[in-house]
Amino acid sequence: PNSGKTVVLLNQAHDTLCDPVKRAQYDAERSAKASVGKIIGEYRVLKQIAEGGFGKTYTGEHILTGMPVCIKHCSEISPQYEEILIKETCAMWDLRHYAIPAARGLVRLDDGSLALVMSYIPGLTLEQVIEKAGKLDPEHVAWITERVLNAFMYIHQHGVLHGDVKPQNIIVQADRHMAVLVDFGLAMVKPSAMENSKGYTQYFAPPEQMKGLTLLPQSDYYSLGMTMIYALTGGMEKVARKQIPNDLPKPMEDFIRRLVSRDVMSRPEYGKEDLCDLIKEVRAASFKRKSSKMKPIPGI
Repeated sequence: PNSGKTVVLLNQAHDTLCDPVKRAQYDAERSAKASVGKIIGEYRVLKQIAEGGFGKTYTGEHILTGMPVCIKHCSEISPQYEEILIKETCAMWDLRHYAIPAARGLVRLDDGSLALVMSYIPGLTLEQVIEKAGKLDPEHVAWITERVLNAFMYIHQHGVLHGDVKPQNIIVQADRHMAVLVDFGLAMVKPSAMENSKGYTQYFAPPEQMKGLTLLPQSDYYSLGMTMIYALTGGMEKVARKQIPNDLPKPMEDFIRRLVSRDVMSRPEYGKEDLCDLIKEVRAASFKRKSSKMKPIPGI
């Protein structure tokens, strides 16, 4: 019986090792399990929650207090990736706002890699919300937008441009009607005319970013407008065509059209228009109220 079981295990191992997809999944699972319990500075790794181009993101806890944190580990050691994580840390360092995670520290590990420790933000990303609930009611999109605009007002006043606003980078706490802007990996602090964006996400990035031009606060507005279209339509198909739903209340439609204008100067002018006040006016005109009264998102 034991030899039969061994043969089965060997066959399973052979299948896994010879199949690139299964091998990659196996390696990822091993790596995630190996990291659990690892100590990074004053923090203990608990669980892997995401994997990106140059590393992995984990939930963790402070060893003494047990307080939860998020740990972004830049496991791919290179000067370029290290510079990106250091700049992300610098962009976040002095930011303190309810709709933004706080930087707790940057730790150099024994192998030379870096890990950024941040406050942990529970909840689903907007992308995950759409996957579970489908396209959202316009009033839900409106309150999520208002929360993100509050974050914009704060970071832009501090000279920080997010540079990568998209459904994956907005965490929605549906029970509290809160939304948090995360992942400042492409953020820039007071970018000069000579400073180019480090990258972008297709469809959500504004034309000036894809051309390598200097980013402005209006660049984040564009990405938010495209994210609104994603949430209203339930996927990427209409985002790719920049297609705003034709049954949307006119004030909200006009608001989105201004955000996603190809011409930077046709978007709301930073410093001269208060978009937080404007979205409240849009909500009142579209839904006859400025508050959704904590209306639940079905399925969430």
